[in-house]
Amino acid sequence: MFREANHNVSAPYGRITLHVFWELNYDFLPNYCYNGSTSRFVRTPYPFTQDLQRDKSPNVQPHYLYGSKPLNIAFTHVYGAFRNFVGAPHFRTICRLLGYQGIAVVMEELLKIVKSLLQGTILQYVKTLMEVMPTICRLPRHEYGSPGILEFFHHQLKDIVEYAELKTDVFQSLREVGNAVLFCLLIEQSLSQEEVCDLLHAAPFQNILPRVFVKEGERLEGKMRRLEQKYASLHLVPLVERLGTAQQIAMAREGDLLTKERLCCGLSMFEVILGRVAACLDDPAWRGPPPANGVMHLEECCEFQRLWSAMQFVYCIPVGSNEFTAEQCFGDGLNWAGCTIITLLGQQRRFDLLDFCYHLLKVQRQDGKDEVIKNVPLKKMVERIRRYQLLNNSIFAILSKYTRGIEADGPGNEPVRCFQPPIHHSLASTI
Repeated sequence: MFREANHNVSAPYGRITLHVFWELNYDFLPNYCYNGSTSRFVRTPYPFTQDLQRDKSPNVQPHYLYGSKPLNIAFTHVYGAFRNFVGAPHFRTICRLLGYQGIAVVMEELLKIVKSLLQGTILQYVKTLMEVMPTICRLPRHEYGSPGILEFFHHQLKDIVEYAELKTDVFQSLREVGNAVLFCLLIEQSLSQEEVCDLLHAAPFQNILPRVFVKEGERLEGKMRRLEQKYASLHLVPLVERLGTAQQIAMAREGDLLTKERLCCGLSMFEVILGRVAACLDDPAWRGPPPANGVMHLEECCEFQRLWSAMQFVYCIPVGSNEFTAEQCFGDGLNWAGCTIITLLGQQRRFDLLDFCYHLLKVQRQDGKDEVIKNVPLKKMVERIRRYQLLNNSIFAILSKYTRGIEADGPGNEPVRCFQPPIHHSLASTI
């Protein structure tokens, strides 16, 4: 009856799957901010899209809901604790309702949205912003002091800071990509928890028994053998093989195999999704031309990690008392998008080494100065940089667990490049 009401008998996906994707596409991705401290999404106070018009819920009799009017009121208060945010309880419910097939449909459609953003809107903005980036931007020496370095970066990145659409359309598109990546990650975590519960429930019927306590002088093998004999009648497959028909035996074996082969046993759906996202970053604008020195770009601003450093400099600038911060408007999804792209491009270490904000943070920690440079309070900006540095490091740590097979030539292997050591000009003629 449930499948018929869900229109899921003859169709590959039901009404619940379509409704979940509709809410994700039109409301969740563009209007919600992720908070990594609570692992929850909350609605942004400053939306960049039009208000979503939803149909009014139909009025039904109380016995169609929870049984009676008092019970409906009671359950309304109980479930009121799960309103005004999207978090772990909602993801667990989505996993139970959609199942593997529904989750696969939603993930596939989300990947199409991410691909259209990365190869469309975001790519065009990346090309435009690369043109206004300075061609060369060196990291100043520590002797200039943190006020001088802040003024230098503010002057070098003036066109990026004053770019009108950066804090609106660019950050909004990146937030949607970050929210999509986060949704896939959190869905996999919730699905793994559901699968672990299923495996524990099915363990007695698959002859999977826990290790028993063994006193000194007792043998574990003997106690485990007696325990297996005690619960042998619950082992489903041998029982069906002994008493069932050929069709029942085949179904029992298939069910036993499907129960054992779960994603939580070592497979990763999120790793496959990151691989699909990495395939969308095939335009040369993301990586730039080959380095002139044959090793890496040091001062040239032609890679995405350099552009993201400039963007990070912009949203690390403290705002006024009546203005919204980047955290309030876009949440952590903005950082998840940037860090995911940097990781998939293999530019994380260069970002950590050459980032403008990180360099300013190092110098200010040494001199401890606090001045106002071009209406930017130095100490407040450094505090924001430190918070974002911790956030970026946590995101990179999570992504590194899933991208080892994507970045390297083979699983568990890190690519190593060998370079010829420099030869002094006085020895060049004798060699």
